[in-house]
Amino acid sequence: MVVCTFFMAVHPTVAFAAEREISYDTTNVLDDLTSSTANGEPFDITDYPFDESKAAQVISFVEYCYSYKANLRDNYGLYIYVYNPQGLNISTNSKSNKIQMATSYDSEGNPNDYQKFNLEFCSKVEDGDYKNLFYKFKVVDREVNGTTFAQRVNSNARRYDVSGIELLTYGADTATEYYVGGTYIFTGYAEGYGADANAKNTLNCSIEKLETVELAVKHTFYRSQTSSLGAGHQNQLDTVYFSVPKRFIEEYGRLQRIKAEWYEYKTKEILVTSHSDFYNKASPYIGVNLGPKDQFGMQSYNENIYYSLGINAGDAGGGMNMAKWGWNLGNGFLHVPCEALYYMFLVDSISEYDPYASVVDIGGVQSNDLYEYIKNYNKTFENGTLPIKNGSISADLFESDIDDSRKIDNENGKIQQGYSYYDFDADVDLQTLKSWSDTSPSFWENWINFGLGAAFTGGPNEESKTVAPIQILKASDIQGTNTEIASRLLINSADVDLLKAEYNDAVTVNGINDEEKVVVLFRFATSDYYSEGVDIMELGEGFLWSDKYTKGQAYIAQESVFFDFDIIQLTFNKDGVYTVIPVVASPIDVVSDITPPVFLDDGLEWWQIVLAVLLIILLVIILWPIMPYIVKGLWWLICLPFKLIKLLIDSISKGVKKRKEKKQEKLKNKENKEV
Repeated sequence: MVVCTFFMAVHPTVAFAAEREISYDTTNVLDDLTSSTANGEPFDITDYPFDESKAAQVISFVEYCYSYKANLRDNYGLYIYVYNPQGLNISTNSKSNKIQMATSYDSEGNPNDYQKFNLEFCSKVEDGDYKNLFYKFKVVDREVNGTTFAQRVNSNARRYDVSGIELLTYGADTATEYYVGGTYIFTGYAEGYGADANAKNTLNCSIEKLETVELAVKHTFYRSQTSSLGAGHQNQLDTVYFSVPKRFIEEYGRLQRIKAEWYEYKTKEILVTSHSDFYNKASPYIGVNLGPKDQFGMQSYNENIYYSLGINAGDAGGGMNMAKWGWNLGNGFLHVPCEALYYMFLVDSISEYDPYASVVDIGGVQSNDLYEYIKNYNKTFENGTLPIKNGSISADLFESDIDDSRKIDNENGKIQQGYSYYDFDADVDLQTLKSWSDTSPSFWENWINFGLGAAFTGGPNEESKTVAPIQILKASDIQGTNTEIASRLLINSADVDLLKAEYNDAVTVNGINDEEKVVVLFRFATSDYYSEGVDIMELGEGFLWSDKYTKGQAYIAQESVFFDFDIIQLTFNKDGVYTVIPVVASPIDVVSDITPPVFLDDGLEWWQIVLAVLLIILLVIILWPIMPYIVKGLWWLICLPFKLIKLLIDSISKGVKKRKEKKQEKLKNKENKEV
């Protein structure tokens, strides 16, 4: 092996070239290191002690056997060597292990787009005094815009810009990203790989510091009171916030774009109840399909569960029952059936949604509890698993698709179920929370969605909101009460104190190693949150009994979740000059709290009942002179179907009679002929 040495930041890096017949994937990490030199000196393992105060770092980035000739690239590869001073047990088979590298450059030669590439484990120190101290990975190349690394680089000076690596420790939910911040430029060729096949090794490498920003990303969310979709629906605005050194804005201008990637899914119905007996009886049937359907798509009533669930369930007339949604209602109901429940939580009590109250106090489910439920669910895997977390999460917990309103596919990225990525522009990708009242609902739409009282009062009143995806916090933004701040910034009131602490820490310089920062709110998703009250019912012989309703003790909810949410890069704009800065930030899982419905009880207030009665009386007085004609018209409409039925029956009877007469006439003619 020929060793190339160079300097970078606080640690030396080595690069190797080797004979063509050697497969570099299989060489041992410690053998590679101990046979190399750094800064002109042999590798000394005492320079890399175990140290719990230090984070993992890349000590070597390797280009192996590059050739400008495509037929000589069989062994070409990019490798990294990781020094792991804490001795962490890093996963050797996780797809969460990644490296972030530049994939395109502007006319000035500056990187203007970064992407992540998987890391394939090669070897580590398996045992002995240096167990887990060093790891070796290979970069898994793939085509980006139709080209691979070997096709994109300049053959005379191969440039690789590396901002960071993400490594998953066994037992962790998400990977940790570690800073690299290096531009690696390789010139020359390993022996036998250049233009002159007989030339000796000329491979050399130099390294430059790559400007990189490190972020600690935190999540919050906001829910409106209503949505343009009607009853049970709310707009959910998901936001992450972080601090950026102020010098970036001073030097490169306004923060114009933020590029991120994540895995997006929509949960199936999440049932929350305070009815302990129902919870105990239903628990064994979580994840269980209640049985075969009849010809109408309905399932039979399961007597062992005893209880049933229904939304707007009631007598539909003609011996039929109807419900908007139901579970274990039996085939005597016309409804949207839920074949199986996959989530259920027991709470102390349930009250209407209050954005400024404790989630626990109103009967909600905290995000951590829902997240743990999703991770630990293991009852069914009929639809397989999600392509994340090493295939440990059941796909049964999620719908087959996300909201149509969430889907995007354009030059800035693609948002879909599963892997999504998007480069958000501060001026273009505005987030809109459209309210119910701004749809100008009719009398009947208000009645159907929010009850008779809403039909007369005009329904719930709330203004729509449109906000920019990127906001730099000012001191005035966090002044006032927590309720005022939450309403102003569209965040969860429970997170206001954390945001204040972030801001105060950002603007305060603590020592020479600190610098002033600005806090960025990044609003990356507006989705539909659904939460609606469910009646718990006791059924007997498939018939609905109104005195066996249990109201206000259960609701179902659905929300969008975002796994492995990861910020890739920030783009700054100074007088039309764009500068892309890669980001080092550990991915996070975004799962928001489950909260009860805003309108849990559709019953009317006393004044609404009085108003409705007065309006009906007034309507009768106005229409009294023409009331006989109205009654006559209504009676005619009521009788019309029966008249039509009678006409149909008479028509059929006449047809039958004519056919009999013709048949008798044919028989008579036949007899006459025979005679």
